[in-house]
Amino acid sequence: MMPTSAAHPCRPVNAMPPRSRPSSILYWSRRRFAGTLTGALTGTALTAGTARAAANPRVVAVPHLAFGAVVAAIGGDDITVKLDAALPVATMQLGSTPVTVTERLLLKGQGEDRRNYLDDARNAPKLGAMVRDQLRTRWPELAESFATRHKRWSHDLVRDILRWTQQLAGAGLRGKRVRDPGGRIYLLEWAGATVTRDGSDAPAGLVRAPTQLRTATPASYRQYVQALVDALR
Repeated sequence: MMPTSAAHPCRPVNAMPPRSRPSSILYWSRRRFAGTLTGALTGTALTAGTARAAANPRVVAVPHLAFGAVVAAIGGDDITVKLDAALPVATMQLGSTPVTVTERLLLKGQGEDRRNYLDDARNAPKLGAMVRDQLRTRWPELAESFATRHKRWSHDLVRDILRWTQQLAGAGLRGKRVRDPGGRIYLLEWAGATVTRDGSDAPAGLVRAPTQLRTATPASYRQYVQALVDALR
């Protein structure tokens, strides 16, 4: 009979202790945390895997996910979209060349709030047209593909914008003076409100509204804007 440990009478002295299993909660948290960070760090590819991104020389860096969704809609599989939060709010980088696209955009608010201009979806077609022009100038061999995608995307988006605008008309904010709870000036003014410091409280639903897209895709952008509109109704 083998000698046993005093601390563990049932375990032989030379027996290896049982291997501890990682906590399922800790494992889930790490995996969830890693997934949350995907696409949220400077220089992270948003529209392609690592191998595919490395093989695709046509890289467009954007300052935030909503911008990336517009670029992805027009560039499709021909480009790789990457997030670079250090870029100015209305600047994209084609390869190593930064391009500013503020000509048709009316930026509002202060500081980081200014980057939320796509919360007012009426800005998306304006940005899309500028993105299309810059992409086909940079890569003329794909000009027809960019133009075709832009036409299809913008046609569908305009119909969504008309529907969202009608829904916002039912929010009862037109002509009212309201305070911006933080970063919502574009949405509130799209709904017809005047944003001012001495206004009334904004609708409480804005507290639960999302603050960014989940991914840089056209579908995610539509879901995001619909959630914003719903928060005001």
